[in-house]
Amino acid sequence: MSDRSRSAGKMDRGMFWLHSAVDKPGLFRAWCLVSAVGVGWEVAMSNSKRGVLKAIVPVVLLLWPAFTMAASKAREGWITARSAIVMDADTGDVLWSHNPDEPLPPASTTKVVTALLALQSGRLNETFPVSMEAAQAPASKLGLKPGMALRLRDLVYAIMLNSANDASIVIAEGLAGSVPAFARQMNVLARRLGAQNTHFVNPNGLPAEGHYSTARDLATIFRHAIAHPLFAEVVATRTGQIRPASGSMRPIALRNHNRLLGEYHIDVVGKTGYTRAAKRCFVGAARFNGQQVTFAVLGATDLWGDIKRILAATFERQPWPGVRPPEVQMARVAMESTGGGDETQEPRARGRFAVRVGSFRDYATAEEVSKSLKRSGYAVRVEKERRKRRAVYRVTVGGFQDPTEAQKVARTLRRTHHRLGVSVVQH
Repeated sequence: MSDRSRSAGKMDRGMFWLHSAVDKPGLFRAWCLVSAVGVGWEVAMSNSKRGVLKAIVPVVLLLWPAFTMAASKAREGWITARSAIVMDADTGDVLWSHNPDEPLPPASTTKVVTALLALQSGRLNETFPVSMEAAQAPASKLGLKPGMALRLRDLVYAIMLNSANDASIVIAEGLAGSVPAFARQMNVLARRLGAQNTHFVNPNGLPAEGHYSTARDLATIFRHAIAHPLFAEVVATRTGQIRPASGSMRPIALRNHNRLLGEYHIDVVGKTGYTRAAKRCFVGAARFNGQQVTFAVLGATDLWGDIKRILAATFERQPWPGVRPPEVQMARVAMESTGGGDETQEPRARGRFAVRVGSFRDYATAEEVSKSLKRSGYAVRVEKERRKRRAVYRVTVGGFQDPTEAQKVARTLRRTHHRLGVSVVQH
């Protein structure tokens, strides 16, 4: 028999044992051990480099499908989310849950409440101006500038499709006069809809002290939101275009961040979210064969995989997923890229100029000032520097490409934070 025939025979016998063993962990491990011993024996019996290669290559080809199939099979039954829930859309009954009441940062799923307040306001055709505070919101954003004005209807599409943080602040200021006042309205609405373990501080979900929700509360809120005809229309929109009512003629392209919209055999609509603290989040609704559910997934590292596993169990009688073991979860987090989900990001400096709000000897004071500014919608960072062998913590807003913009923000902050030493600095 030729070497090629012997190799083919080995692969045929190996695949037979593989298919028999892949569903039985003990048998699978024994099969891998026997294969490894076989490799060692053939290498030992080989008297040349060519013999070594001839012994190793067939067994490597044999083992590779085994490991890939085993890894794939292991992933099938796991979810990576810290919290998740599935509810019947009609009755609100919980079909399945995992840590549904754990308070977690909701990231941009917050914007569901912002959109719902806008839709209930009866002011959809009114135009709202863009303030300096709104223009300085960190990404994800439309790039709005002070002096522009947009219709409220268009702003709703912007926050739900593009997850625009600047548009969220325009809505908050236009409807309530300020971000804190709008946050109070958000909390009143959340309680009225049955969300008992939720507290909002801003309209966009950027990281802030005291801004949290739960999977149960978010799914409950979405269950009410999807009943609003225009809300349902917005979340089912894949792409679009809006144009400011004044201040610019530039059209703004919109694209939904929901990767499953129109691309999956189960109809899925909803709102994504991402920050480093929140990880990947989603709240939405799914429909298949006449049945509809609302669901929420928080703190995931494999968001779209988690959603598919949950919906397969919901609609296709697959087993409900388990939770990924902690050691595998940590490895997954370490390997994962920070891009590709929702683009809500924690603030980073993006220009040559910034506004220094103050320098403090202790971190706690600097952090309190930072939290206060974040609640007002500013992009803030705390930087540690050394001055004469002592640590100093500087609170900075911005940056800005145009020094004029930095000066305008500085003037506003001098009025609202007059006890602090506000100044414009250049990077």
